[in-house]
Amino acid sequence: MTQQQKQTPADELQQFLEKGSQVFSDYVRDSHDPQRPVISEQFTKELQKEISQFPRQGYGSKIWNDIDAICRSSTNTWSPRFLYKLYAAPTPIGVVSETLLGVLNNNSHVFKASPAGTLIEQAVAKQLAKMAGFPEESGGLTFPGGSYSNLHALLVARNQKCPEIKHKGLSRQLAVFTSMHAHYSIDKAAMAAGVGLDNVVHVPTDEQGRMDPQELRRLMRQAEADGKLPFFVNATMGTTVLGACDPVEEIAQVCQEFDAWLHVDGSWGGPLALFASSLVPSFSLPAGKVDSLVINPHKLLGVPLQCSFLLVHQGLDAMQQALGMNAAYLFHETEAGCDVGDATLGCGRRPDAIKFWLMWRFYGTDYFVSRLTHARQLAQCLAHMVQTRVSSTGRWVLFMEPASTCVCFWYVPNSLKTCVDSLYPTEWGMVTKQLCDFINQKGSMLVDYATITMSQGQTIPAFFRIPLNSPDVTKDTLNDLLDTIEQASIQVYSPT
Repeated sequence: MTQQQKQTPADELQQFLEKGSQVFSDYVRDSHDPQRPVISEQFTKELQKEISQFPRQGYGSKIWNDIDAICRSSTNTWSPRFLYKLYAAPTPIGVVSETLLGVLNNNSHVFKASPAGTLIEQAVAKQLAKMAGFPEESGGLTFPGGSYSNLHALLVARNQKCPEIKHKGLSRQLAVFTSMHAHYSIDKAAMAAGVGLDNVVHVPTDEQGRMDPQELRRLMRQAEADGKLPFFVNATMGTTVLGACDPVEEIAQVCQEFDAWLHVDGSWGGPLALFASSLVPSFSLPAGKVDSLVINPHKLLGVPLQCSFLLVHQGLDAMQQALGMNAAYLFHETEAGCDVGDATLGCGRRPDAIKFWLMWRFYGTDYFVSRLTHARQLAQCLAHMVQTRVSSTGRWVLFMEPASTCVCFWYVPNSLKTCVDSLYPTEWGMVTKQLCDFINQKGSMLVDYATITMSQGQTIPAFFRIPLNSPDVTKDTLNDLLDTIEQASIQVYSPT
């Protein structure tokens, strides 16, 4: 091809988008075919043979063979039979928004590198903060996932409580408090912040997996008696396994007694409090009493991975004061909230808020309410099905009523010999793992299991943990799930 014949970037992009629109829409359409696997070990192994080849001369249009191979060997989250993790497929407008970010290629660390992204990010953060009952001066930023949002919340709290740390480092022992069922990112944040894992106190929970405020108060007093400074308490709104919500109002009262920063990790359950609190009344935020909140729209709200917001009661100024370096060679804007990268540990930032903003503008608030209502109703429906379903090959056991949008249960084959003295025999966990592995290896459905230790020290054997999220999941999907588990049990434990 001569220089005159060479395609312009615009022409080449148009060809990709025209081809891609057909390829990707077919991929999404086929994902609802029951014969289409959610995951395929065969295609993954085929891809593995090819990925180490890096040609000197590019493949050109044959790259679509690689794209097809990636699609076939990737987990298909568009399938309603993807019942594996806390997220689901994005929405079509979400895919468009991801494409837009790729076209723009803006970096939202400084205003002039991403003016639209910066303005949209602050507008969305302000709106979420308002919905959470935060004051007018509050604000927030996006981070690549809830773990990084939690880390930044802890660092802001630490540097505000002990401002000398920013320059001189730790000079005394600090203490962090979190539920024994909280996400491990709190422990990692404490480790990264120099607090140390030995100074992370895991507060016992009640029988529903919610932090015990009385135990929190006792443990904070004990930390003070040991010469430590209790500075940060994490309450979880949607624990990773059970989906429980800690009693934030009562925890806030304890935090006020100790002048401790109250952070709420609502990565999973935060949308329930902000958009549909009437669905689960326990998911609520006491106005004016929470210092920071994390919400991940890429989970229950269906925004494409990743999109996580950290909202801070005192706004961006507090974040910038705690973490900023005022690097004059990069940050030139003097107006507050313009060069937001200085309020983070990093520098380069994707304008992920655009994805959430476009989705919100396209569907409206009512869509989120409807989506959350559907997920909650599905969880209640599945729990009822587990409790009432009769099987000739085994029995169904619900661990506990769903606290939000996740259901935990066992299937116990008739052939299983168990210890009759145990409320939850360890053999149940072995069965759950084997059935999960069998189902996932087949690939027609993708499910998960979990285990948990309760406050009394009892380790609960592995149970099916099914998070409900996708609007495409129906009662028929849930029936298929239970049928699939029963059929797997027959093939694993009663082969003919």
